[in-house]
Amino acid sequence: MAIERWHVAEKKVPQNLILSRLPEGQLATLGRFLVPVDLPLGMRLSEPHQPVEHAYFVLTGLISTDALTSSGESVEVGVIGREGFAGLAGLLGHPQMQHSVQVQGAGHGLRIRLSVLREEFLKGGMLATLVHDFIYLQTVQMSQSVLCNRLHAVEARLARWLLTSADRSESELLMLTQEFLAQMLGSRRSTVTVAAGVLQRQGMIDYKRGKIHIADRAKLEGASCECYQIVKSAYERVLPGE
Repeated sequence: MAIERWHVAEKKVPQNLILSRLPEGQLATLGRFLVPVDLPLGMRLSEPHQPVEHAYFVLTGLISTDALTSSGESVEVGVIGREGFAGLAGLLGHPQMQHSVQVQGAGHGLRIRLSVLREEFLKGGMLATLVHDFIYLQTVQMSQSVLCNRLHAVEARLARWLLTSADRSESELLMLTQEFLAQMLGSRRSTVTVAAGVLQRQGMIDYKRGKIHIADRAKLEGASCECYQIVKSAYERVLPGE
């Protein structure tokens, strides 16, 4: 069966903020190689020390970058929504990466071979500029996560993480189990259960059967640590009006 391609002439401007800001000619060049893909919850896009062959531009949904230990423990260090893509290491010329990348919130995307994307990236122009902006935002997010995981209480970290995930996925409803939350925060499940219960009793979130709904964003922002606003302000500065 032939692979369905994404054609600029037949589609609206893609929701992805990198692709949507490209000049028409550059988007048309990449468009010949973009393939629409589903991004189901839990889909692994890359594994540590395995070849990275494709980039995945997010249209809807959420992608998580996780640091792993040799025993299989993990903690999330970054999330990606439609402002970016998975596969940055390959784009920068590194065929493997140290982290795991998986779909945290189901959605849709556009896949492209990294060899094709890298060729266009090395030409410079708007694609290179937008990728550099994305690298900066990922750096801010990851560095702030290190500080947050080291210094802040689990309730504040959970609030920050829920708000950040909601911002990147552009949805106040998140499909998350407590086990998954514990993995993302690098905490015990029992600890996260207690923290989620505190937020729920105070009316900030509703949590039922793997679904978390942000019921009162203002209160949740008040419960979050300063890390959320630091990262949020960086995104607002680089992506004005989005």
